[in-house]
Amino acid sequence: MLETQLTAEQAIRLAIQEIAVGPDRGRDISAELSQQVMQAILSGEADEVQAAVFLIAMRMKRESLAEFSGILAALQSGIKVHTVSVPELVCMADPFDGFVRTQSMTPFIAPVLAACGVPCMQHGVERVGPKYGVTAHQVYHAAGINVFGNAEDAALQIQEHGWAYLDQSIYAPTLFKLQSLRGRIVKRTALTTLERLLMPLRAQQRTHLVLGYVHKAFPEVYATMAMECGYESIVLIKGVEGGLAPALNKPMRRFIIDAERVQSVNEQKEIIDVAPILTDNEVAGPPMVSSVDPVAQTLDTGLAVLGGQSGSARDSLCLAAGQILNSRDHALSLSQAVEKVQVCLDNGSAKARFDSLIYGRK
Repeated sequence: MLETQLTAEQAIRLAIQEIAVGPDRGRDISAELSQQVMQAILSGEADEVQAAVFLIAMRMKRESLAEFSGILAALQSGIKVHTVSVPELVCMADPFDGFVRTQSMTPFIAPVLAACGVPCMQHGVERVGPKYGVTAHQVYHAAGINVFGNAEDAALQIQEHGWAYLDQSIYAPTLFKLQSLRGRIVKRTALTTLERLLMPLRAQQRTHLVLGYVHKAFPEVYATMAMECGYESIVLIKGVEGGLAPALNKPMRRFIIDAERVQSVNEQKEIIDVAPILTDNEVAGPPMVSSVDPVAQTLDTGLAVLGGQSGSARDSLCLAAGQILNSRDHALSLSQAVEKVQVCLDNGSAKARFDSLIYGRK
């Protein structure tokens, strides 16, 4: 029977029979079958037990690019993409399960980039496993920013204020409904990898993606899938806890892949010594203090940095935002890009952009 003629139940049974065979014996399935199974999971047609077996068996076998492609197509097909009235847009996504070891300054990158004239959007969720760490959603909510606006609201905020946050519960509700199942699965699955690539907003001309990664196998996956999603370019940073902020105490590793220049991912790898750009740092990023509420701690530190305070948190934000500026404008050296961010922090324009989305402020 052709895969296109399978019912949802038949498709997921066939998929599990192929991938969940045993140690090193699982067989890859087609992008078409992967997409059909994922659509059945999203629609609720698939039994939860079978859905969990499918996702974890994929993880244990290791997903092929074709399988990733099919799952991503199913996820993206359920999203209505809204166009923002700006020529270019930078989309950013930290790991959706957040941060537990460091005070991530990446929730503050978007207003900094907006102050530097780069329209951008961050998306995520409030809380998800396996880490259940501090997320941008939690930080923004604690600051008084509406984290449940719809895509039209986000597009308007970008046009008026230069940045916005968009929550997965709003733009991809069927994926969001799988949170309970994912929590019970415990381990990361293909959904953890692919949800950060989804495109809920796009620019009139060019839409760019910025992601962090940890494991060396993922740049190729992210680059390939980003092109399939329709992004014009992707910047991949080896970030602290997989986030958008590079480590302060070691050379920065990143990839810049442009759809117009089709090259292998390895040819695009950059290793940059950041020591001459930053003050001396012995830590990868500002550490979390275990005795303090982590969300309040991250917000307080970020607001202090937006207010001009120096230290490792400022360095983390400057390097994270600066390298994105540098990747977008090759005439701007990394050092010059970091200096541009520092000016926006010192003159209050980045803080004003952050405050512009707080309830009751104009």
